[in-house]
Amino acid sequence: MKLPWRRVAGWHCSACGRCCHEYTPKLTFYEYLKFPKKFTVERSGRYYIKKIGKRCPFQVGRLCGIQNNKPTSCKLFPFSIHRRGEELAYIEFEGEEYYVYVDTFCKNVKIGRAGEFMRRIVEEALKVSTFRKKDVTYLTSQKEGVLV
Repeated sequence: MKLPWRRVAGWHCSACGRCCHEYTPKLTFYEYLKFPKKFTVERSGRYYIKKIGKRCPFQVGRLCGIQNNKPTSCKLFPFSIHRRGEELAYIEFEGEEYYVYVDTFCKNVKIGRAGEFMRRIVEEALKVSTFRKKDVTYLTSQKEGVLV
């Protein structure tokens, strides 16, 4: 279930690996070109990381083996950003209107009233989704896996 960000009191990534196991990350066209073709798939003009077994090929245990180069969709999870939505999901960012939702599939989503820290997380998600920022502070765990 996706909740408007204003109904989320807090969130952090504990590097549990559930999202890497359960979701198939979407890729931008640029990301698709950058990744080795054996790890990507194109379906109906959209691009994705190809799962091996039922997991991301870059997952090392519970951690991400490409932490500094992970796709934008991975950096953003559990946040999704839209151009339309409900009032509680609304946020104005750099003169533009966005609607941000948080997927409660993530076990670290704390339901409640959003405060200033949650706003900072949402603003970072907006910077990443609009390609104004590549490196993240609040989104995703800072723990790194090591690919052999």
